[in-house]
Amino acid sequence: MEMNREKEIEILFKKFRENTINEEEYHRLMDWIKESGSESRMRKWMDEHWEELKKNEDHPERETVSDTRFHQLLEKADKRRRVHRPRDMEQGYVYYRVAAILVLLLSVSGIWYFKNREKPLPPPVMVTQHISSGEKATITLPDGTVVRLNSNTELVFPDRFSGDVREVTLRGEAFFEVTKDKKHPFLVKTGELTTRVLGTSFNIKAYENEEEVEVSVATGLVEVSKGETGKESEEEQHVLLNPSQQAVYREDEQNFITREVDIASIAMWKNGILSFNRTPLDQAAKMLERWYGVKVILKNPGLKKCVITGDHKNQGLSSVLHSFRYALGVSYEITKDTVIINGKDCTR
Repeated sequence: MEMNREKEIEILFKKFRENTINEEEYHRLMDWIKESGSESRMRKWMDEHWEELKKNEDHPERETVSDTRFHQLLEKADKRRRVHRPRDMEQGYVYYRVAAILVLLLSVSGIWYFKNREKPLPPPVMVTQHISSGEKATITLPDGTVVRLNSNTELVFPDRFSGDVREVTLRGEAFFEVTKDKKHPFLVKTGELTTRVLGTSFNIKAYENEEEVEVSVATGLVEVSKGETGKESEEEQHVLLNPSQQAVYREDEQNFITREVDIASIAMWKNGILSFNRTPLDQAAKMLERWYGVKVILKNPGLKKCVITGDHKNQGLSSVLHSFRYALGVSYEITKDTVIINGKDCTR
């Protein structure tokens, strides 16, 4: 019967160290430790299992703070035990001291264990940040990554990053300054494309209902691919970008074009600059809509062939439209939240 009792204690102790003991089993273990005359049995038990006590068992990843302290105490006691081994009195003192510490540690850690027993974390909650036309915003993600969001943009991200990657979804335009983390790549999903980085700064322009997606790199190395990441793909479905490079993906052609760009021209919008660089007027109209929160109508469809160039820093709508009139000979009318642009056809 005594042998079965000792075996049970071994099992209970093992469960405690592996963080699998339940409350009833914990109290049985404590009752045994505190029993009258149990010191000699504990000494015998510790003598038989001294080396085993110092091991991390089979689950080092589940080691708790209490377990770590337990091992540290045992190691200190073991050193003293080996140094004073010839003297039975001092050896007995070491055992008694460790036994006393063990009782106290189990008592305290037992209270901590049942109050703070690990519960599985709930799945991350997805957060949607939407920026309306005419507005801009800067947000900080859970990993410290700073994202500047342009007008009419939506970013979806978790309230905490978990797993092997940090993944967000973008519709619109944003400039990312990604916190470096080699073990957890940062992924931006934009429709069919995935932009993958470790720690860098770059701009993505991926508005819905536009033919092109642009990824422009300011610092670091950026990988842009079509389809599932981690799978081999054809050369045109996968590009690596260095600083001052831009990848343009056209949905109608289903391929990438890589070109050099001036770093100073990347994400000028975040500095309050509305920039046109031989921009077709129909695209410029969409930019005006997002920038100023208005509806822009080209009354003459032939105006789509016109192109406009120029930078406008912190200028009002009327000032920008006046430059259009000067450069292209068009007329415009502003009524409440609608702009009507009219004029003759343009030839490229």
